[in-house]
Amino acid sequence: MSRPVSCGACARCDRTGVKFATMWPEGRICRRCYQQATRLRGICPGCAEHRLLPGLLDGAPACTDCTGIAHDFHCPRCGREDEAVRDGICAHCCLSEELTDLLDDGTGAIAAPLQPLFDALIGQKHARSARTWLAVNRHAAQLLREIAQGRKRLAHETFQSHPYPAKVAFLRALCIEYQLLEPVNLDIERFQSWIEAKTGALAAQDARLINQYARWVHLHRIRHLENTGTLKTGTFLAAKQSTTMAIGFLQHLRTRGRSPQECTQHDVDDWLAGGPTTRSLARGFIRWAAQHGHLPAVDFPYRTAHSSPVISQAQRLGHIETLTDPLTENLGAARIAALFLLLYGQPLTRISCMDLEQIHDDEGRLTVSFTDDRIVIPSPFDTVVRAHLTALPNMNTAAHRQNSWLFPGARPGQHLHQGTIMNRLRDRGIDLRGARNASLRALVLEMPAPVVADAFNYSHSVTNRHRRDAGALFTDYIKNRSADS
Repeated sequence: MSRPVSCGACARCDRTGVKFATMWPEGRICRRCYQQATRLRGICPGCAEHRLLPGLLDGAPACTDCTGIAHDFHCPRCGREDEAVRDGICAHCCLSEELTDLLDDGTGAIAAPLQPLFDALIGQKHARSARTWLAVNRHAAQLLREIAQGRKRLAHETFQSHPYPAKVAFLRALCIEYQLLEPVNLDIERFQSWIEAKTGALAAQDARLINQYARWVHLHRIRHLENTGTLKTGTFLAAKQSTTMAIGFLQHLRTRGRSPQECTQHDVDDWLAGGPTTRSLARGFIRWAAQHGHLPAVDFPYRTAHSSPVISQAQRLGHIETLTDPLTENLGAARIAALFLLLYGQPLTRISCMDLEQIHDDEGRLTVSFTDDRIVIPSPFDTVVRAHLTALPNMNTAAHRQNSWLFPGARPGQHLHQGTIMNRLRDRGIDLRGARNASLRALVLEMPAPVVADAFNYSHSVTNRHRRDAGALFTDYIKNRSADS
């Protein structure tokens, strides 16, 4: 039976009409504040010991001994000082019990193939999150039980043929991360499933054509990039956009009563003129289809960008100032990513997959490398980066066995998705392309364009163009005239 709502206010949050969990020296504590307090660990300001900090000492979190809280939070089973979850024992002991039962091979022992997963889950920092995951994801829990009892094989095919593959996708990724399954690129597999879903509703002829294009062109290129270690997340996005526009073009032909073999130049021109500029992404498909005899030879021009967005340097500096302000709302990893975008002109597709090895602490001087060159991270930005390094995101669960990412993601073994960072920064009002261009223009005005290219991983033609657009060529002309006179 739940506790009844009581009168009065919580001593921590001043809320009224809430359910109270306990009475501590400062007064009655509501259930929400009790949970927050009993999950906080750190150095006690009173005794300087690393402990659970449920109490308050001069307004700062402190241990039970220093704040006069009579309750003993030590788990009677493992001795860990933590909030009691069930029968007085902590979340880690509860998780261990539940996993031991779930992964029982029928003899009372944990199934040997699943032992590494058991060790990883009970060893993670936040046992509550693992318990919640198992409770919410009943399909994953049931599959684990079936694998443990030998009713299902621990194999990729088991996950692929599951009635709800998306429900067990995280479990599959965990099994790959802890080497229970052989490595496989799940993004490639998802791309293949995406192709099947997109072509399922098309006419048979169009579906066959799109399948051939997606597999022979995009999938072939993706596998080549994977084999050479150069596959990026953005490659899948580009492939999906191109394939989507190819489908759109075929549907455009169908609405005009034409088959692909009956396509005319007027159909292409009308397609390009009658919609957004993204329709130009169908160019690769049309050229491939014409080359292989699926379409007549038609002309499909390149789309050239007529403008390059750029924010003002005042806007750029304003964003930088806001990001380094301690009072700014916590953006997590997006704060560091935004600084690398605004200071060094790095695209988020490159930032999101940075390694920890790209950050160097050289005798107290913090540097970052985008190529072989090391670039100093000046104050106060080095403080922000150091704070990120000491509290990397998504490291409280078993998602990462041996993390090497600067921005570890929620998916096991994967970095934070670029789209997640992009959305957070756009919500902050940052024009991503405009910010990158403004950063590059500032850099090429401070140092020669070839130096910027070599240090920041850009081609010389790109940095030379930014130097020209920034007006540096005219400035160089004035300097040379002044020197000659």
